[in-house]
Amino acid sequence: MNLDPSCLGINRAIYPGARDYEKGPLAMSCAQYLVDTVKPGDTVLIMCGFVLKNQKRAEMDGFTGALVMARALSKGLGAKPVIITPRESEEAVKHCAYAVGMHYVESVGLLRERDFSVTGYSISRDAREARAQAEQILKETNPGAVITMEVASANEKGVYHMAVGWDVTEIEAKMDELFFLAKERGIPTCSIGDCGNELGMGAIGPYIKEHVPGAGAGGCYCDCREGAASATAADHIIIAKTADWGCYALAAALAYLLENMRVMHDGEMQKELMKAASRNGLVTTDGSLTPAIDGYGIEINVMIVELMRACVREGLSSEEPLWVKKYVEAGILTE
Repeated sequence: MNLDPSCLGINRAIYPGARDYEKGPLAMSCAQYLVDTVKPGDTVLIMCGFVLKNQKRAEMDGFTGALVMARALSKGLGAKPVIITPRESEEAVKHCAYAVGMHYVESVGLLRERDFSVTGYSISRDAREARAQAEQILKETNPGAVITMEVASANEKGVYHMAVGWDVTEIEAKMDELFFLAKERGIPTCSIGDCGNELGMGAIGPYIKEHVPGAGAGGCYCDCREGAASATAADHIIIAKTADWGCYALAAALAYLLENMRVMHDGEMQKELMKAASRNGLVTTDGSLTPAIDGYGIEINVMIVELMRACVREGLSSEEPLWVKKYVEAGILTE
């Protein structure tokens, strides 16, 4: 998930801090947390959506990952996924659920009744309205966990930024409000990001400010001068090259822990999902409707998915999966 084809290095700069925070492999730690926390029939809120400045439309990164996670949680844990988006991508959830084999239903009541289903809500750009929506969503869903991926998040001064430092407060859904309420009520949270300006990444905020250009004080282009780093902290975090690649890794880790390859989608499903998302208005980084995630097209995303599947398959079929333990105990290798 942290391959860096473009050699920007941001994910590689953040990863050590995230690894120290998790005290182990990121995706596996989050997956184990979900396996221990989410029970069959629990609703899980899956929050996604970063609106890009160039076209004022939501990007594909995070959106496609949310649907991948909805499928994995449904198949693997028997959870009832609820996808939360900005209004810009609310309709797209309805029209893209089919691509991961899920039914879209119009209410939480129907969601509880029907397997392999997903429903959704949108969150307003207005903070006060978003707070009221958040109260209603938590009341109706009573979630067992909250997972976020590539969600715009405010810094310590309440300003939302793109990673490059542009102020995008006016165009972003105020999803922090729902996250804050969930945290206040003790609901478990996991967050996935790629630059440190995403919801939940405040868990390692000081590290991000120190290691990511533009994340700390004076690093942004607006008058707040606080930088782009998120101020919200999740219980568990994943840093990846793209947030979606972190989602694939989390699905792969769930498949491994549950010893069930069907929990993770395959390359063909990834291809169909990206095409469906682009046809329903999700954009890539340049603002175009090219089926790409942070600029990475279908081919490389399919390869990443299939590589992860191969790793899980190998891990599950290995005749001596614990041989490394002998070397760790002998002091030859370290965990």
